[in-house]
Amino acid sequence: MWKRIKFLLDPFHREIRRRISVFAKTVPDGALLLDAGAGEGQYHELFSHCRLIGLDAAIGDESWDYSALDIVGDLHRIPLKSASVDGVLSVVTMEHLHSPWLAMAEMARVTRVEGRSFFVVPFLWEMHQEPNDFFRFTVHGFTRLAKDAGFRVESIVPMGGLFRVFHYRTASLLKSAVHYPLLLVFLVPFLPFLLGFLFLSGLVDRIWKLCDHTLGYTAILIRER
Repeated sequence: MWKRIKFLLDPFHREIRRRISVFAKTVPDGALLLDAGAGEGQYHELFSHCRLIGLDAAIGDESWDYSALDIVGDLHRIPLKSASVDGVLSVVTMEHLHSPWLAMAEMARVTRVEGRSFFVVPFLWEMHQEPNDFFRFTVHGFTRLAKDAGFRVESIVPMGGLFRVFHYRTASLLKSAVHYPLLLVFLVPFLPFLLGFLFLSGLVDRIWKLCDHTLGYTAILIRER
């Protein structure tokens, strides 16, 4: 029940799932994808018509179940042949890599020419899975990273604007308050305002996009060379 409430309070991850679902529908039946930083494989059900290789270092979150991984390994040295996959799925993984330019080059190496890949990278997002949290990405920084590795950027789209950032911060505050009774008591008088903002923030964000302030980006990359 609490997981469901947290999911409803978090349009960021709902939007990530929606965009991954849209991408998955464009992937041909039987295609082979590398899930780079697969974690628990939470998006694999969206790719039931494909084959996914789940690769992860299995050090991100102690509470996760990594038993479904195909490879426990390092994205800086992917143990696959060159041009052996049709694309890569990488969801909020790049920030956890100490040398993302090397990992990006490896992901490009294992992807066939014209293979399409889907990335999610954070920008204005809190630190997480410490101490393995090293980077945040602007649209220009990620574009340069992709191009230097041998990818062409088909699209790169912000995950909402400033009011989505405010929503995310507000929801994080409320989720934290569950574990701190004094904070929860302090917030009680403000709950109508806070909950009202959570309800309206999506509409406000669509009216005033302000995408220089975004939680992150989703990108589709094409292997170019």
